[in-house]
Amino acid sequence: MKPTMALKPLVFALAAVMAMAAQAGGGNQGGDHGHYPPPPPQIVAGASASAIDAQNSDSNVVNNQATQNNATMSNSLNGSSGNMGANVAAGDGNQQDNAAAIASDEAFIFGTANGASSLSSVNQVNNNNYVNNNSTVNTASISGSGNNSSGNIGLNSTSGNFNQQKNNMAIASGTNGQSQAISASSQSSTGLVVENQGVQTFKKDTLTGTFKGSGAFVAVGVAKTKADNHDNHGGYGNDRGNNHGNSGNSTSTFAAVGAFELGGVTTQQVLTPSGWTAPVLNTASLSNSLNGSQGNMGANVSSGVGNQQANSLSISSVSH
Repeated sequence: MKPTMALKPLVFALAAVMAMAAQAGGGNQGGDHGHYPPPPPQIVAGASASAIDAQNSDSNVVNNQATQNNATMSNSLNGSSGNMGANVAAGDGNQQDNAAAIASDEAFIFGTANGASSLSSVNQVNNNNYVNNNSTVNTASISGSGNNSSGNIGLNSTSGNFNQQKNNMAIASGTNGQSQAISASSQSSTGLVVENQGVQTFKKDTLTGTFKGSGAFVAVGVAKTKADNHDNHGGYGNDRGNNHGNSGNSTSTFAAVGAFELGGVTTQQVLTPSGWTAPVLNTASLSNSLNGSQGNMGANVSSGVGNQQANSLSISSVSH
């Protein structure tokens, strides 16, 4: 079998649309054209295709407090065929893309041709972003997906902030000895600041205590008693004329001695550190996926901040 025959189910489905210098772009979010990889050498081809895109993330600020990001892909793209791309993202500022460039100069479709050229290029830039995570939980998972499939399969799952993922494919199929396929990727990450902080938890404790005291005392003093003088018109107690200068007042001294004891119980409540409420946790998992598949499979799973991942495929086939 000619090599081009094995590519026909994947190539011919898109060749009629993408051939004759058709372009499929992934979009430029930052306008940074200076980071593109150089194009391939010029080929006088009957069919050419290109997929060129850029992913830029610059000068963003994210403050997460008690945030939970979950990205899950489950039981997806099973039993599929052809070119498949699936993206799942949770969080802030994540960038994902699937790009394919396919060119074929099959003579019975396009007539007599001289060759095929295909270019797929991606540029990822992540600059000067700031993330502050407080008790943030990021979870990304791919489970039971892409099984028993065939062709080119790309699976992306990300959770968190400013993650960049890319599935890139370039296929060129020529018949007259000329075929070129280029898949290029460029990733740049600078000035990324991440602060992971857990929120501390406290428990309420009750403290109890007892107290006891004892003592003694001595008191010494002088007491003065004043007599009650009444005018005795009734014939009693009238010594006005007999007790000269004696008013009936008297003084006395005293001394007091004693002992005492005091006791009791005290209670109070205080807050003491007990741990952390959901400390910053990043989890990425890939399970039971892409089993029994054939072809080119790429799976990206990321969790956290500022991750960059790319799957690139370049195929060139020539038949005479």
